Amino acid sequence: MRNRPQRRKDAKTVDGASCSVALVCSVLLLLFTGCKPEEPKAYPQDRLTVEHTVDRESIMVGDPVELVLTAYYPSNATLVLPEIGREKEIVLLKRDWESIPREDNLIESESRYTLTSFRLGEHLVSTGTISCAVGDQTFTTNFPPVSLAVKTSLPEDAPSKIADIKPIQKLPGRVPPWLYVIVGATLVAFLVGLITSKLWKNRETLLPKAPPIPPHIIAFKALEMLKGKGLLEKDECNPFYTELSMILRTYLEGRFHLNAPDETTEEIVEEMSNSPELNGAQRNILQDFMRQADMVKFAKGHPDRTTMEDAFDTTKQFVEETKKSGEQDV
Repeated sequence: MRNRPQRRKDAKTVDGASCSVALVCSVLLLLFTGCKPEEPKAYPQDRLTVEHTVDRESIMVGDPVELVLTAYYPSNATLVLPEIGREKEIVLLKRDWESIPREDNLIESESRYTLTSFRLGEHLVSTGTISCAVGDQTFTTNFPPVSLAVKTSLPEDAPSKIADIKPIQKLPGRVPPWLYVIVGATLVAFLVGLITSKLWKNRETLLPKAPPIPPHIIAFKALEMLKGKGLLEKDECNPFYTELSMILRTYLEGRFHLNAPDETTEEIVEEMSNSPELNGAQRNILQDFMRQADMVKFAKGHPDRTTMEDAFDTTKQFVEETKKSGEQDV
């Protein structure tokens, strides 16, 4: 009977040693297997790869949704994303983007959209395409099939019809006489003002108006003002390309009657490709400059000063060559 406590003590010692050995083995296994850094995911070098995440696909009317769109494409390519926004179905509240160079000679461009909807039902965010151009080769892919299911917070038994208006309440007593005087005087003053306005407008039509300033003159003056701001000397490429692109868009609006300031690069290029007033070289100049300006504004490109000067000279040459014949410089 005296030997039993000794055997229990030995058993406890063996169990403690076994636990220590198991703990050491677990730590070693964790060090050699679980602590290895995760290798970055590999993507094709000769194509466009698009991934997306969305925090939720079912919302109430007006609730915000976060959509993150990540594109992987060659570093020498230009990425073009479709416009997002469709009346009350899909409303774009905010957009941020960031481009990150990778070690595998690719660009990782992340666009973060904040969206909402004010119309019940299920709506696709976009049916457009995403593209990137590398030289003469263009890679395209469809926008991810992200849809929003928009619901209402009203109960299911809520009436869908508008309630009828209340009956008309009569005013007590009769209308005082002075109210008729005010209404009559107001009506007479309105008629006199209307007749006077028509006579004054007819008088203005008889006066000769100055001829409108030709679009190319406006563009040349704007180019001179841009040159005098010293953005080239300060190496401020983003504001330089922004103003230069707006000058060209304003010229296209006045010369070719396009809504160029509000259109995307792809819409402008497509419309101008059918213009009989441009030759092939002029279409290529317009397309190259618009895409170069988009790369600087949206992809945070940073061309050197020689490239910026060439863009300025090319824009001025394009305006000179495409100005309407018969218009004189002033």
